[in-house]
Amino acid sequence: MKHIYRIIGVVVVLVVLAAALLYFLNEKGILKGPVSDWVTNVKTDVIDIYERTKGMITDLIHSENPITDSIKLP
Repeated sequence: MKHIYRIIGVVVVLVVLAAALLYFLNEKGILKGPVSDWVTNVKTDVIDIYERTKGMITDLIHSENPITDSIKLP
């Protein structure tokens, strides 16, 4: 089991490094075409997810009843 966790950890580290490399290359203008568009779209989606999550947490912090306010009833 220890070896499986080690393999999963290595894969996660490699994916994060690849994502960071693609982001860096895109910011420097080296990537062109569909790959650049894809990296830009992923960056935009991650920023949007961050902003929405931050807004939701802020709304819940300032709410009188955070549990009932977080449940959306039809």
